[in-house]
Amino acid sequence: MASRVTDDEGASLAPVLRWIAWLVVSAVWLFIAASLIGFDRADAPGFAAWPANEPAANWMGGIGALVAYWSYYTVGLGAWVFLAGLALLIGLHFGGARVDHPLIRIVGVVVIGVAGAGVQALLLPSTARLPDLPGGVVGFVGSSELRESFNVWGTLLWMLVAALIGVIVAYDRWIVPAGAGLLRQAGWLGRTAGGGASSVRGVLPAIGAWLADFAEKLKPVKRVPVRANDLDDDERMRPKLEKRKKAEARAKRIEKDIATDEGEVDEEEEEYDEDYDDVDPDEEEYEEELDEDDDEEYEEEDEDDEVEEEEDEEVGAPQVFSEDRLREKIQKMPVLFANQNRSVAKEEDLRDLQGVSVEGYRFPGLNLLEDPEEDFNDKLDEMVREGAEALERALHQYRIKGEVVGIESGPVITLYDVRLAPGTKVSQVNAVSSDIARALKAVNVRIVANQVGRDTVGIEVPNPTKEKVRLKELMGRPEKFQGMKLPMFLGKDASGEPLIADLTKMPHVLIAGTTGSGKSVCMNTIIMSFLYTKKPNELRLVLVDPKMVEMSQFKDIPHLMCPVVTEMHKAAAILEWAVTKMDERYELLAEAGCRDISSFNDLDWEEIKERLGHETDEQAARVPRKLPYMVFIIDELADLMMTNKEVEGAIVRIAQKARAVGIHLILATQRPQANVVTGLIKGNMPCRITFKVASGLDSRIILDQKGGELLLGQGDMLFLSPSNHKLMRSQGTLVDDIEIRRASSGRSCSSASPRGRSPTTIACCRAPTTTPRVCDGRSRTRCSIAPWTSCSRANAAV
Repeated sequence: MASRVTDDEGASLAPVLRWIAWLVVSAVWLFIAASLIGFDRADAPGFAAWPANEPAANWMGGIGALVAYWSYYTVGLGAWVFLAGLALLIGLHFGGARVDHPLIRIVGVVVIGVAGAGVQALLLPSTARLPDLPGGVVGFVGSSELRESFNVWGTLLWMLVAALIGVIVAYDRWIVPAGAGLLRQAGWLGRTAGGGASSVRGVLPAIGAWLADFAEKLKPVKRVPVRANDLDDDERMRPKLEKRKKAEARAKRIEKDIATDEGEVDEEEEEYDEDYDDVDPDEEEYEEELDEDDDEEYEEEDEDDEVEEEEDEEVGAPQVFSEDRLREKIQKMPVLFANQNRSVAKEEDLRDLQGVSVEGYRFPGLNLLEDPEEDFNDKLDEMVREGAEALERALHQYRIKGEVVGIESGPVITLYDVRLAPGTKVSQVNAVSSDIARALKAVNVRIVANQVGRDTVGIEVPNPTKEKVRLKELMGRPEKFQGMKLPMFLGKDASGEPLIADLTKMPHVLIAGTTGSGKSVCMNTIIMSFLYTKKPNELRLVLVDPKMVEMSQFKDIPHLMCPVVTEMHKAAAILEWAVTKMDERYELLAEAGCRDISSFNDLDWEEIKERLGHETDEQAARVPRKLPYMVFIIDELADLMMTNKEVEGAIVRIAQKARAVGIHLILATQRPQANVVTGLIKGNMPCRITFKVASGLDSRIILDQKGGELLLGQGDMLFLSPSNHKLMRSQGTLVDDIEIRRASSGRSCSSASPRGRSPTTIACCRAPTTTPRVCDGRSRTRCSIAPWTSCSRANAAV
């Protein structure tokens, strides 16, 4: 009853509020009209006179002067056209006509006013209220632009078309009946004139008849009430019919109360309530007679409803309504943890990839890395089961027929498989995704509508606690990275499988993420992956770190071609040198008849000399026996682009052509703006890694779709591979600073160089004793054991 009283009060207040709104509109109209009439050019903010009137001479004061000036400045005399159209709407309302959709009709009046401003600027330029501005800015500029293309008459035609469109939008409800009446009158006149005119006998009557028929088609169709049966007019049956109406109204009122609680109120239910209220109370003598019949009918209906509910429970997915039964079912359900078959890397797992060790260099040991977490599944088991209970409880609360049938828990998210009952749409689940996230106490959830090989809907929920993915664990799966040239141990995907990618297949990587999202840790992970899998004569690194603290721990590794670059102008020079080195390598490959760096490195020394045609030892000394891969890792791409805009050309050239010669780029930025990550850079770097970004626009710039702004941070990332267009959600590998210090300083060093190589071709693993020097943009470091020779000899080695 409370909801019914509230609805009645709301229905009674609606006309009052409507009248108040129209009265306010009328007052605004009078205010604007008086302001326009009392317009004075000397009032502020006008500039026709100095000083301005103080106080304002406008009838409505300073506010009126402001309204009048901007009205004439915007649309000129079109403001009066707008007021006239608005006055017509107000008059129709107070005259008893129903003005529906008032905002849309006001828009139509605005269109009429704009067209009037254009006509004033076109035909009546001398009527301007402001100097040299007939029709205001809108009319003057619009008519000028149209006049250049359509001349005067064409412009006038388009202005009239716009005015006609505005009239139809604003007054279509009254123009159509008026037009129909005019057509009927025209048809009557045509028939009358046609009957009396002998010269045009037969023509005018036909035209009149056609106009009359067309007018009849325009007349609104009136609904004629149809009798359901022949008993409606029987006075003896009237009490029973009224009683039936009362029962129907009662049922509708119950449905209305339920719908009101859900926020769904229908207008037809109000009509049923009115019918129920209009029932004559004098018919009580028939009520006692029919109450018993109605009670029996309701008892039968209740029994039918119970049978239908039992049938509904049997059809489709089982519905668990008992908390105890739900908890018991979830406890019996097996949970598939992704890291059940966890393995820890051993030395023999990397032996094939590392190959024959180089004299004077030793790979860092696996004992320097942290071991993966233990007992993480036990901590997570209780949490995911509670989440399954909350999820199924939320589905039942929002009347979605479905149940949880499977749980798969990964390092970052847990996937709940929900089987929906037949006839239940996935859109119903999507509509309440935010409510499900609130019930699960999660930041957000992701609905996976279709899963390959399954007939269930997946709901991905972030784990309350994240697993720390360690590098030592990923290296324990050698079958995943055997055969890769430059493996990168990036992390684990949502199902817990290792995410290992080959940089030579990417072939360049673009990384984005805000501060603290895991971007720098990802770059450290990539460098650590190279340290454990590649020797210095197989891989050369260039690290650009403008913040001077992210990559400073790698300053002593022998893979560096130069010290860690911290100045942007040096980074630009190095990229230009890389372009030159790329062209030199292409010339070498073309002369040797090789398509890429792998085919060149597979050649033996005698075959290389034979293909190049070098006979003397001096000529052969200038040719490298093996070409090492070159990887440029640049942090803060935005700073580099802002400092040296021309560096974009070097980046694009390397990204387009350098794959075959073994030169690769890894660019990172925390500001993925359009002027930093340009279209050319994106088009040539198909591999993207996105950590949490600030907005959906940043995510679109990096991934061409949203999703990056919903990540959780701290290593939660989206990986887009060139071989797959679908995003892969993963948890990045965590490499601590202590692991980096151990790996970068825990190796032995000797003055001996690799067999057959000059001492200048490989850097020393000790700290440099002198500052770096630059020769033609090529930076080199002097070492305490094997000092650098001339730039020409050093460059020939790489």
